[in-house]
Amino acid sequence: MLRAITAFRQKTDHKRWANPRNIYSSWEPRSKIAAALVPNNSRVIEFGAGNRVLERYLDPSCTYVPSDLVDRGPGTIICDLNQRPLPQLGKDAYDVAVLLGVLEYLRDVPSVLDWLAELAPVCVLGFKPAKFNGNSPRALLETALRRKAGWINNYREEDVRSYYRERGVELLRDETWENQSLFVFSRQSSLGHHTPDST
Repeated sequence: MLRAITAFRQKTDHKRWANPRNIYSSWEPRSKIAAALVPNNSRVIEFGAGNRVLERYLDPSCTYVPSDLVDRGPGTIICDLNQRPLPQLGKDAYDVAVLLGVLEYLRDVPSVLDWLAELAPVCVLGFKPAKFNGNSPRALLETALRRKAGWINNYREEDVRSYYRERGVELLRDETWENQSLFVFSRQSSLGHHTPDST
């Protein structure tokens, strides 16, 4: 079970993400890797779209919708995943939902993951997982450092894996970028020709 990990009481930092200086070009390789994990001909929605780098690397057969806290250009769905209720975007409205560097900023991760499962059968998820749990000195130091970075939860890689596993959601791919984990989860037992390796 994805346990109730302590989320620091912190509001979404709209001001931070409205400033383009806080969207770093060094994140581009992560978006390139994530785009390669998206099947051709997919309807893609990206939460935390930033400069829409992912869009540039997707196969031309894909359609792309950006979503973020602020307007990121034509077609942007403005959405704060810490606000409730979450928007009604339609069941299976998209084939793939992408979240890169977003999970760390969520207060209620389980409800967002459940919502995403209704929105799209495949989720590409990239995040910096916590390494420690409990109240050991290392865990407390890690919590302090995560909070300083603006991250508001301490989910570990295994927490997310277990959450999906308990719901019968399949882990299709497991990649890494620097010190971050990139997962491709699918709630379909078989995607036929729509697999991340398809060309």
